[in-house]
Amino acid sequence: MYLRSILPLVPSRLSVLLGPAVTLGLAASAAVYLDSSASAVQGAGGGPRRIFIDAGHGGTDPGAIGNGIVEKELNLEVALRLRDLLDADTADTSGGGEWEVMMTRTTDASVSLSSRTNAANNWPADRFVSIHHNAFTSSLASGTESFSFSNGTPGADLRDRLQEELITAMGLVDRGPKTANFFVLRESLMPAALTEAGFLSNPGDAAALSAPGAVEALARAHLFGIQRHYGIPAHVPVDGPSTYCFPKTASAGCVPSIESAGTPSLSQSDFVVACDQVLSQQFGMLFWGREGLELPLLGGFLCVGGPLARTPVQFSNGLGPGNCSGRLELQMDSAFLAANGMLPGDEIFCQWWYRDPGLLPAVPVGLSDGLKFTVLP
Repeated sequence: MYLRSILPLVPSRLSVLLGPAVTLGLAASAAVYLDSSASAVQGAGGGPRRIFIDAGHGGTDPGAIGNGIVEKELNLEVALRLRDLLDADTADTSGGGEWEVMMTRTTDASVSLSSRTNAANNWPADRFVSIHHNAFTSSLASGTESFSFSNGTPGADLRDRLQEELITAMGLVDRGPKTANFFVLRESLMPAALTEAGFLSNPGDAAALSAPGAVEALARAHLFGIQRHYGIPAHVPVDGPSTYCFPKTASAGCVPSIESAGTPSLSQSDFVVACDQVLSQQFGMLFWGREGLELPLLGGFLCVGGPLARTPVQFSNGLGPGNCSGRLELQMDSAFLAANGMLPGDEIFCQWWYRDPGLLPAVPVGLSDGLKFTVLP
């Protein structure tokens, strides 16, 4: 939260907003958490654009608090998802742009204002995007606004594109693009913009900002704003599933391999998660959760953590006992995703388990590697 000049400023907030001497916590050299993407690829324009994402507040500074939402937490959620979308956009050759990403913080850390701009300046970044959410003493204040240091600049254009996309995404009151003498806007050497997507102190805004899928919508709005600022049509990257962790070699010597086809989306019904090289004519289940692991278990690895859910029993079919011609398959269509409480932006981790009678009586369990995917709208 950065209170704008058109509203009365609380005196104790001025040093934080304009802040040459006041920090948010830790010393500059120790507090910055740099998360530099290694996935960017070279492009025709001389390489990927460098985007510095500033998740406002953090650590001992919670920012705004209202209607059960803590600003520093929401800022970080949106910033992390924006980072992932930019990385996915870089990897997606069907459209979008090429980016490198650095972040002020990736955890709940205290970071001074000067640490934020110093990190961006020293990198150096091409653009600086600071993510915030608002509050005011009156719960009637509402809407979305975005800031740059001055008008008629590349920073102002970035600000304007972000404002347009946030209004489209969230549908809140359009308070318009503005200028402000905020520290991170003034001291960053590259074009910079700061967004305030809504007021946590307003019940209506807070409901929209905490609704299912809001983090995904906010992150995409920032992505689209950055893309359009660079003259790139708004593009949702293919944030496709990927494998991780390790499978367990079966008693017959085969190595089960998890795979997927289609798109994990609440609006499509073509997403299938399967496993090949499974022992023939055995029963199996797909376990899934919201945490990835790599934990030794039963001679293999447990790849899924958190509260676990499992699907109905599947049958591997195949050519007969003692070979690896079996296959397990489950259609995780839109109805399945919705019925299991999966929301846009949720990251899901899954792993096949199946019966391996050749390992009796010790550990008759086969384990695939893991598959992670992000649920799309």
